[in-house]
Amino acid sequence: MRLFRKSLDLNQATVRLATLTDLRRVSRILREGARRYYGLTSNDLPKLLENGLSVVLESRDEIWATALGSRPTARTAWLRGVSLAEGVEVEPVVALLLDTLHHKMEKRGIRHIYYGGDEGSAIWLHPVLVKLGYLHDTEVLVYEKRDLDIPDRGNQTILTHPAQPIDLAAIVMLDQVCFEPQWTKDDTILGPAISQEGFFIVAELGKRMVGYAYATRHFGGKLIHLVRIAVDPPWQGQDIGVRLMAEVIAYAQQNEATVITLNTQSYNIHAQRLYRWFGFVPTGERQTILRFDL
Repeated sequence: MRLFRKSLDLNQATVRLATLTDLRRVSRILREGARRYYGLTSNDLPKLLENGLSVVLESRDEIWATALGSRPTARTAWLRGVSLAEGVEVEPVVALLLDTLHHKMEKRGIRHIYYGGDEGSAIWLHPVLVKLGYLHDTEVLVYEKRDLDIPDRGNQTILTHPAQPIDLAAIVMLDQVCFEPQWTKDDTILGPAISQEGFFIVAELGKRMVGYAYATRHFGGKLIHLVRIAVDPPWQGQDIGVRLMAEVIAYAQQNEATVITLNTQSYNIHAQRLYRWFGFVPTGERQTILRFDL
C-alpha cells in the first residue's frame, strides 16, 4: 500500500465496513498515515475490526483512510481511531467516513458516540468533529500526588485481596452499576488487567464484593496511575473508597514511586473531594470529551 500521493480522487473511492481481513493494512495506516488519532493498542485492533463498527475508505484495493468505532455498551460507543493518508482532504473524508459509521452504529441501536482525543496530538480532528455536529460533553482532569502519606486507612472491617480471574464477572457487574455507560470498562479491558502485572484488588464484606481498585505501573514503578476506584452505590459513605485509596498509596510506597496520577471527569465533584483530601492536586492538564447524538 502506498500511503503517500499528491491527491486522491474521491469519485473513485468508496467507504465500506472494515473486517478482520483488513488488519494489516489498517494497522499500517494507523502507524504511518499523515493524519492520525488512535486510542488503542495493537491488541485492541483485531477486536475492533471484528465488532463490525469500523470503516475504511478504499480506492483500487488501497486503503486511504479509516475510522474505528468501539464495542458498544448500553447504547454508547467511542470513536477510537481516525487515520488518513497523505493527500487526502481532511474534512470531506472524515465526513464520508463518519456518515457511514454513524449509520452503522444507529442500526446497532447506538445513540451516543464519544470522542476523547488528545488535542495536542489530534488537533486536526477536533475542529472537524465540531463542524460535523459533535458537542462538548465534559472535560477529564488530571490529578497527581507526590507525597505518599496516607491520612486515613479507611474501613478496616472489609477484606481486600488481589483480584482473580474468577472475580471478573462480579467486577464487570460492579463497574456497570458504578459508572455511566460511556465510562464503563468491559471484560476485554478488565480481564487482561487482572492478569497483567500491576495492582488490582477487590473489597469484600462477608461474601459480597463491594468495591475494587485498579492501578498500573510505569517507568519501573516510579509512576503509579490509578485507573479505577469503584464502590457499590449502596455501600458508599462507609469509608470503603478511603480504604481502597489507602491500599493504592501503600502499593506506591512499596514500589518506591515518586508520583501517583489519576484522571477524573470535571463534574465528578464527589470523587475530587476524596482525591484532594488524600493530597492529590490538579496538574492543569485536561482532555476535552465530545459527544455526537444519533
